[in-house]
Amino acid sequence: MAQDHPTAEQFVEFLSRTPGDSRRAEKTRIVRHLLAGCPPCCGSLQAIDWPQERLDRLLHLPGGSRDEAFESERPAWSGYTYGPVFELVEQSLADFLADMPPPAEPTEALLAELDGQPLAHHEALVAAEPRFADPQLVRCLVERSHNARYEDPETMLHWASLARISADLCTSVSAGSAPRLEDLRARAWGQYGNALRVSSRLRDAEEAMVKAHAHLRAGTGDPMLRARLCEQRASLHTFQRLFPEAIATLKEAAEVYRELGETHSLARTLVQEAIACVYAGEPETAVEILNRAVPLIDHEEDPHLLLAACHNIVICYIDLDQPEQALSLLFDAQELYKEFNDAIILLRAAWQQGRLLRDMGHLRAAESALLRARKGFLERDMAYEVALVALDLSSVYVRLGAVAGVKQTVVETVPIFRALGVDREALASLLQLQKVADKEHQAFELIRALTARLETLGHPQALK
Repeated sequence: MAQDHPTAEQFVEFLSRTPGDSRRAEKTRIVRHLLAGCPPCCGSLQAIDWPQERLDRLLHLPGGSRDEAFESERPAWSGYTYGPVFELVEQSLADFLADMPPPAEPTEALLAELDGQPLAHHEALVAAEPRFADPQLVRCLVERSHNARYEDPETMLHWASLARISADLCTSVSAGSAPRLEDLRARAWGQYGNALRVSSRLRDAEEAMVKAHAHLRAGTGDPMLRARLCEQRASLHTFQRLFPEAIATLKEAAEVYRELGETHSLARTLVQEAIACVYAGEPETAVEILNRAVPLIDHEEDPHLLLAACHNIVICYIDLDQPEQALSLLFDAQELYKEFNDAIILLRAAWQQGRLLRDMGHLRAAESALLRARKGFLERDMAYEVALVALDLSSVYVRLGAVAGVKQTVVETVPIFRALGVDREALASLLQLQKVADKEHQAFELIRALTARLETLGHPQALK
C-alpha cells in the first residue's frame, strides 16, 4: 500500500461530491485505499464520525469474515466480486508498461536506408521488408511527418503513410503486447489522417480517423494518446465546418490535459478552439481564448505554438476590421517569425502581410506580398491557398482600378478552381468577375461570395 494516504478533509470532499467532480487521479488513489481496507484511512473515516457499520459497508470486499446477520441485510448488488476488475486493471497496466523487445536492426540504420532511396521507392520497400515493421521506426516516421507540417504537405503525408504501413505490419510481440500494438496503430493512423487533412483530402482523412479511433478503443487506454487523437479529430471537424463538434472534442482533450497537469498541451487545445471560432465567424471569442492560451504556452518546448497563437490573433483583428491593431501585433511578432525558416510559415506570413497592407491602402506593396505568397503555394500544389490568395490579389487590383490585372488573375485561377472541384455556379461567378472588374461594388461582392464558397472546402489561413 502506498504511504500517501488521503486526509480526512479529502475523504469528506470525495464522499460529498457527485461523480466526475474531483480529479480522476485523486479519485483513483482514494478508491484504491478504500477498497484495500487501509487501516490509516479507516482511522481517518472514524475521525470524521463514521460508525463501524458504515465503514464495513464501504470497505469490505467479499470473502472476508463477516457477521451473518449483517450479510443477510446487504442488498443483492453489494456482493459484487472485485477480483475480475482488479485482474483487468492489472492486465491493462501490464500491457501499457510492457517492455518492447529490442529491434532486430537499429532504427537509425533503417532510417538511413530509407533516406538513401528515392522517395518513390519507400512504400514498396517498407511493405516488402519485414525488418521495417518496427515500432520505434513507426514513432520516428510519425515524428518526421509532424515536423514537416509547416514545410510541405506532401512530405508530411509521405512520412505518415510510411508510418501507417509499418504499424500495420508490426506484431504484438514487437510492440510488447496486443493493446500496445493497437496504440501504435492508432498513433500512426491518426497522423496519417491529420496529414490527409492538411493535404485537403478530407474524405480520406475522415476514413483514416475512424480507423485510428477503432485502434484506440482496442488499446491500453493511454489518456495522452486519446487526447492527441481528439485534437487531430477536432482539426478535421474544423476543416469540415463542424465547429460545435470541433469545440466539444477539444474540450474532451483539454480535460485530459488538465487532469494530467499538461499545461502546454492544454494551451494547444485552446489555440485550436480559437481557430474553430475564427472560422465560425466569431473573432472576438477567438481573441479572448487566444489571450488565455498565450500565458500557458511553453515557448522553448514548442515555439511554433506561440507563433500560431500570435498569427491567429492578427487574423482575428484583420477580420474585425482593425488593421492598425493587427499591424501592431504583427510588428511585435516579427522576432518570432525570424526564428523559423519553414516555407509554409513564411508563405502564410507573406499572405497575412499582403492582406494587412491592402486593408491599410498600401496597394502596390500588398500586390508584391500576395504575388510572392501565391507563387510559393502554387509551387507546393496547395490549391486552396492559391485560390484564396488569388481572390485577395483580385481585390487589390479592383482597388487599383487595374482591370487587366483582375482579368489576368481570373484566367490563372480558373484551372485552380476546376482542380478543386468547385461547383459550376462558383466557376461562373469567377468568370463573371472579369466582366465587372471595373465596377468596384459588384466586383467586391463577387470576391466576398467566392471567398466564402472556398472556405467551405478548406481552411488554410491558420497556423496549427
